Amino acid sequence: MNPIENIRNFLEDNKSRIVVFDNNIYISNYIDIKSFDSNKFILSIKEKDIILNGKNISIKKLTKDEILISGSIENIEFR
Repeated sequence: MNPIENIRNFLEDNKSRIVVFDNNIYISNYIDIKSFDSNKFILSIKEKDIILNGKNISIKKLTKDEILISGSIENIEFR
């Protein structure tokens, strides 16, 4: 694969990614935030919902296709 094709594939990539580190969860290419409060956060990716349960959950960063969530996450569910 040539470098131009690699760049094009990177820019056109619309797969959702979930990265968990420390007390943070980074999610890219999410579709919608369904609901959230300090104990539960629900958002949609492609054909699934992600449900985060915990304490002191908050949004640290939010763009149209990226979100960084922090807090004491106790459970992550995919439905």
